[in-house]
Amino acid sequence: MGNVRIVTDSTADLPRAHVEQYGITVVPLRVHFGPEEYLDGVELSSEEFFQKLKTSPYHPKTSQPSPADFEAAYRRLLAESTDPIISIHISHKLSGTIQSAQMAKMSIGEPDITLFDTLSASMGIGVHVLEAAKAARAGKSKEEIVARLEHIRSHMEIVFAVDTLEFLYKNGRIGKAQVWIGTAMNVKPILRLEEGEVVPHERLRGQNRVIPRLVELARAALPSGATPHVLIVHGDVSDRANELANALESALGVEAIESYVLGSVIGTNVGPGTLGVIVWWE
Repeated sequence: MGNVRIVTDSTADLPRAHVEQYGITVVPLRVHFGPEEYLDGVELSSEEFFQKLKTSPYHPKTSQPSPADFEAAYRRLLAESTDPIISIHISHKLSGTIQSAQMAKMSIGEPDITLFDTLSASMGIGVHVLEAAKAARAGKSKEEIVARLEHIRSHMEIVFAVDTLEFLYKNGRIGKAQVWIGTAMNVKPILRLEEGEVVPHERLRGQNRVIPRLVELARAALPSGATPHVLIVHGDVSDRANELANALESALGVEAIESYVLGSVIGTNVGPGTLGVIVWWE
């Protein structure tokens, strides 16, 4: 396990196999379809979410974990060992999750818990969490792991295309992309995460231009001589994700790029059909 415990929230969209392999503690957010409530990734998988999205009469909503949810997770770990905890979370500009974590830490009373805001979402968080877990397993100190997290946060670019801005708008996560509300149906918005906030990048006319443009933007994000790491996230469009992976592998000289289906919380906020690239580098 190493000498540091790693906690995150379910918006990291980590596959269960990774969570179990590295002993990561995940505090789930909640997804609401009208009167029905589900724990993200526990009671509602990505696949189940996107299927329900097609059939439910309700537009989904999300809610962050309560401070009590985090306190229970922290106390459970603290009861097991005196190892320090690093708790790694979604951008505070997208969710109040890290504020709940902070309140839980204060309630416990000055425990050795370090909170880290990734200023990211989905597998952008997941990358931070996995690298922290690997470093902990390798015996790195809390300070060394936090330094690694800060490096990743400052060396990451996330660009994504959505089919519609409706989901971001209805769930209050649209940020500066508010200016594009009313975009024509055949115009596909390209968005970025900048300092933890959704910002507009450009609009493309026609879906066939999306993948080539995402490849161009991923390539442009990489500094000369950098060692790239690339992964794909998508809203239940595995065929297009595979097409994007092949194009990125050819353009960037990276092998076996993995793709991940967005979890139900992030899927609620960006909608089906979303296609994104996460690039980070050494």
